[in-house]
Amino acid sequence: MKKTLLLSLALLSFQSFATEKFNLTTDFSSISFATIKKQYVVEPATMSGLTGSLDEQGRFAVIAPVANIDTGVSVRNERLNSLFFNTTENPVIMVSGQFDLASLTQPISKMIVPAEVSFYGNKKTFNFPVIITKTANAIIVSSYAPVIITASDFAIPAVNLTKLAATVGGLALSDAVPVNINLVFKK
Repeated sequence: MKKTLLLSLALLSFQSFATEKFNLTTDFSSISFATIKKQYVVEPATMSGLTGSLDEQGRFAVIAPVANIDTGVSVRNERLNSLFFNTTENPVIMVSGQFDLASLTQPISKMIVPAEVSFYGNKKTFNFPVIITKTANAIIVSSYAPVIITASDFAIPAVNLTKLAATVGGLALSDAVPVNINLVFKK
């Protein structure tokens, strides 16, 4: 009886540990990118307010509210949201995927993590080169190289970029941006 009780408690304890998940820490997580105009003027931007989780199998899901773009210039934020991203109809970017969490035997690992990105009614998988730092209570995922994403990856209409360019005197704007991530998951 005692053995059965101890075995049951051990299994229950393991099961509750196995179903633990890590939640994204909003204050420490962000997506950053840079827009490019006139082929050489780089304007950085970040997207904050991310939410999400990571489970014990390495499955993750992150939601990024597009309206939280911050370029450091409020009028640029408004133009990106209304003219380019059309955030009233496309309010979030969803990112999901899985990596082998059990393979993280060292406190710091380098790997390529495939992630499906959903936006503007379209989905595309990108391979994110990341450094993953694992502690007892947190998993930190940070880019070691940017991923280049284009407007056409999500079928964002070219006219949206044209409208945005018109607000800055018709200057040429690139439809490609380098994207980096910094995600902090805590128990």
